[in-house]
Amino acid sequence: MTSQLILENITVAYGEKTVLENLNINIDEGEFVGIIGPNGTGKSTLIKAITDIIEVKDGNIILNGKNNVKIGRKERARLVAVVPQEFNTDFEFKAFDIVMMGRNPHVGKGRKDSLRDYDIVYEAMIMTNTWQFKERYFNQLSGGERQRVIIARAIAQQTRIILLDEPTSHLDIHHQLEVLELVKMLNKKKKTTILAVLHDINMAARFSDRLILLNDGKIMADGSPDKVVDEKFLGKVYEMEMVIRKNKMLSTKEVVPIRVIKSKAKIKSTHVHVICGGGSGEQILESLKSNGFEVSCGVLNKGDSDWEICKMIDIYCVECKPFSEIDQGSHLKNIEMIKKSDCILVTDVPFGLGNLKNLEALLESDNPIYMIKRQGQFDYTEGIAEELLNKIEKFKGINYIKGYQEFLDAMKKGE
Repeated sequence: MTSQLILENITVAYGEKTVLENLNINIDEGEFVGIIGPNGTGKSTLIKAITDIIEVKDGNIILNGKNNVKIGRKERARLVAVVPQEFNTDFEFKAFDIVMMGRNPHVGKGRKDSLRDYDIVYEAMIMTNTWQFKERYFNQLSGGERQRVIIARAIAQQTRIILLDEPTSHLDIHHQLEVLELVKMLNKKKKTTILAVLHDINMAARFSDRLILLNDGKIMADGSPDKVVDEKFLGKVYEMEMVIRKNKMLSTKEVVPIRVIKSKAKIKSTHVHVICGGGSGEQILESLKSNGFEVSCGVLNKGDSDWEICKMIDIYCVECKPFSEIDQGSHLKNIEMIKKSDCILVTDVPFGLGNLKNLEALLESDNPIYMIKRQGQFDYTEGIAEELLNKIEKFKGINYIKGYQEFLDAMKKGE
């Protein structure tokens, strides 16, 4: 595949401050590459370096096989179009006039716009659904409408590469989606190469073929969204706790931010084994993990929502086959984990014949058992679960709690 944009050992500095250092990026024709990373890591500087707005201190930028320093401004504008965060003008240009500006690199000095230029602008505005307000003044359009006009201008420029510098940062979610769907359509239908700086990781993962994660002016990760959207990269770079999960509807990974990383309380290696299921443990599992407890869980059917949470945040889980009763092997493993733990927490999960063995396992515990006080029906075994619960309470004792915060506070106090 032909490389359209090559960055070789690029270093860019503002005075004494190095912003990008020894960057090596190779972008092939027709790729949609998303640039992500925290604020101040050099994402927008990268766009400015490619367009020669700022000087490169060291290294080479190759556009369509030509060294960037040997390309004139007008020729570069025929190779690369730019969609900035915002475009403002002090003059009262109509939307049509703004899009026609995209033809400037192709028009000779003193030559007027041709019928062909008009046709290209018309096509670009139809494609971006902006023809309807061609006669409206640009400054009177909404943020989403203005951004579509600027994309139409980039299309009219007829370049093989479009650079986008956080094109959705000032837009609501509707217009963010609208703009990125439009850019993706250009990428697919016109085979336009896209390099987009995006602050929304989930949007970047959804629309990009490839992601490059920048931090402190260096590449931290480069690859498919499945590779780059990983806690080992993002958690460190963004300094926050997060859950990475698969969006089954879109078949892409997505980030669920939890909290900014804070120092965890030193808890004396307290091991909590959680009996849950059906989503009843999602909140407490994450809270226990983030507060520094050693956490295990079981038994859960593969595919259960609590099982998925365990996999996402790396909690050991005793598992059994989907939609089946707990088998003897899993039951014995669960008992082993219960005996190893310092205490057991039972969520408000209901009990049926499928997960009844989770209650039976508690009879083997010699450690404190905490349980959410039951509200409403929980026994779907025609009384067997309630009978087991009474037996556990009589022979092992149960510490009933009103909510999970009460349990966390008790654990932190060492009760």
